[in-house]
Amino acid sequence: MIRLPLSTFYLRFEAEQLEALPRRLFSAFRGALGRALKRISCVAGRYKACIDCPLNQDCAYGYLFETPRPPQAERLRKYPYIGHPFAFAPPFPYDGKSPLRIRMTLVGRALRFFPHVILACEALAARGLGKKRVPLKLVSVEEKETGRILYGEGKILSPTPISPSIKPISGPELSLRFVTPTALRFSRRMVNPEEFEFHILVRNLLRRISMLSYFHAGVPLELDFKGLIARAERIKTVSRGLSWVRFRRRSARTGKPHPLEGCVGEVHFSGDLAPFAELLTLGSHVQVGRHTSFGFGYYTF
Repeated sequence: MIRLPLSTFYLRFEAEQLEALPRRLFSAFRGALGRALKRISCVAGRYKACIDCPLNQDCAYGYLFETPRPPQAERLRKYPYIGHPFAFAPPFPYDGKSPLRIRMTLVGRALRFFPHVILACEALAARGLGKKRVPLKLVSVEEKETGRILYGEGKILSPTPISPSIKPISGPELSLRFVTPTALRFSRRMVNPEEFEFHILVRNLLRRISMLSYFHAGVPLELDFKGLIARAERIKTVSRGLSWVRFRRRSARTGKPHPLEGCVGEVHFSGDLAPFAELLTLGSHVQVGRHTSFGFGYYTF
């Protein structure tokens, strides 16, 4: 069993001008959330960077968006920052018609900042989203696993930290649908659609879940990494229906453009897939690959 406490929930927004929202909400939502979160949580503005602030492990913005490595951590000692303990997934592409529903997951110690995230969502909705600053209203927040309403009429309830129910894999066939662009790396480079293999997905999942478990839940991941990867290498790729998505975002901090790219679509696998049910279930919550804090790496099966 992988014990990784988390909560996945759905943020539901309404607006009179939904059609004016950008079809790609990745950097727009993340940027607006980060700015709102910093305004409501930063109490030590005299520091130019969160890493210099003594409160960076206890501040919602610092912990979620900057995420300095804890000074007592034994891993990644050469790196000042670690992976963010949250992921979100907007509808992609957004049709501008349906009420806007954004899926979000907080992991481990990040759950203590759930009220801050909700208050920040209220604030970003009031200020408006996208270049046109489309005003929104946060209507409700629903917990995925339990169906509980965590927010409504201004009241905020605490989410339930759980290890998600494992979705069983019956039979030798499995289809994965990558809903938002997914950027996997293997052998120090990006994986294109023609190279997408099951063992590459498993390697990326192990890397992400191990990081989240150690740094944000305080529990090293006790798995047979080599054994799982060896079994994953025996899984065959039956077909790939993937396409490559590429666009740019501009950093609000530096003003420089950065590429955002990855695969969307479906992949079909065949083999002994049952041993990967828990890993795939967790990955469907925390997402996989690069840019998960920008909405990338969300898949279903």
